[in-house]
Amino acid sequence: MKIGDFEGYLGEAAEQKHLAKQAIKEERFDDAWRYLHEQKMYYQKHANANNWEYLDFLVLDSVAHEDMANILRIEGKHGNALSNISYTYKTAYTANRPVITLEKKLKAYYNRAYKQDKPFKRFLSLLKALPNSDFESVKMFVEKFYPLAPDDIEESTPQVDRVIENKVTQPKKNDTKYSNATRKPESNYQGVIHTRSKEMEPSETKYPEPTYLKTNTIIQNTSGSDGKILGYPTSDWVICLVVGIIILVIFIWIIG
Repeated sequence: MKIGDFEGYLGEAAEQKHLAKQAIKEERFDDAWRYLHEQKMYYQKHANANNWEYLDFLVLDSVAHEDMANILRIEGKHGNALSNISYTYKTAYTANRPVITLEKKLKAYYNRAYKQDKPFKRFLSLLKALPNSDFESVKMFVEKFYPLAPDDIEESTPQVDRVIENKVTQPKKNDTKYSNATRKPESNYQGVIHTRSKEMEPSETKYPEPTYLKTNTIIQNTSGSDGKILGYPTSDWVICLVVGIIILVIFIWIIG
């Protein structure tokens, strides 16, 4: 372990967390959101420098989302707030960390978002069964899948495994470093600004090639041996000839 990085990155993260807390008290939410983004960045650098496993990084990264959920709650964005606190809960649960306090807080956020229209026990069961623990997967489940899920779905059903259309590939231990790339937080945020390395990006969806009708067995008859003379059927020529002879006979009879 790099002691200097440990003290530096985590120390900077703690400072950003303190600034965010102060900004929240003063209702400077844009500033608080920026500080929390910086906190996440220092956590990412710390995990990168010390070769942390992916799940351990997610547990640390999700800490800032508890405060992000609080900001969104104050602003009345209860659906987004539920996504953020669900991410914090999901990573702790997957890593076998204590979740009793988090579960109580998660239930409170859930009741604000759904006003007890749907049972919390069912939501919690499905969240625990979610295959991935990254923020994008949790957000997709909370805001897209769960509101449309049938009431009788069970956590063991295949639908849960298809919650995320493009699953995030989790890197193997010591396989890749976490990206320390940053971007400026937006002033009109709708959710967390979450950076991921290219290795964590969803794989491109490949679709099967379309099937076309095979035409190589179709034979076009271009020859003139179809019973036609100068493009007209032989029967038409016979009828015309008979009619012509009759007209000629009548004409000769009239003249005579």
